[in-house]
Amino acid sequence: MTKIARTKKSIGDSTILIIVYEHIIRHILTKILTVKGHKVVACSVGYKGIRAFEKGKGKYDLVIMGICLPDIDCLNLAKRIKAVSQKTPVMLIKKVWGKAIDIKELKDAGVDFILKIPFYVDKTLSLVENALAKIHQ
Repeated sequence: MTKIARTKKSIGDSTILIIVYEHIIRHILTKILTVKGHKVVACSVGYKGIRAFEKGKGKYDLVIMGICLPDIDCLNLAKRIKAVSQKTPVMLIKKVWGKAIDIKELKDAGVDFILKIPFYVDKTLSLVENALAKIHQ
């Protein structure tokens, strides 16, 4: 029998920071992720999110943030997160029916993944697992 090498932390043990203004989206994402065994910290505004991220210093394996935050532009928030930790993946939530976004501008700001609304549980979990696999390699 071959033993499989394990990373220091399995993907299901990950801690995810959600920074989303809309309560229902925060709630749905939190439920989806906690059922799969992830630890979730959720913030409704960008400045609370960046403060939690800075205080956590390495605690968070993934940041999921909304495109519309009342206090900070999502591109500036992504840049601030990447300034603290280049290796932490940043996922941006975008509504399918929303305005077009410049993918190059998002990449330049540090956004690694885009999660589209409406959420489909299997697609959401697959994207989250892909993002987490990036840091567990």
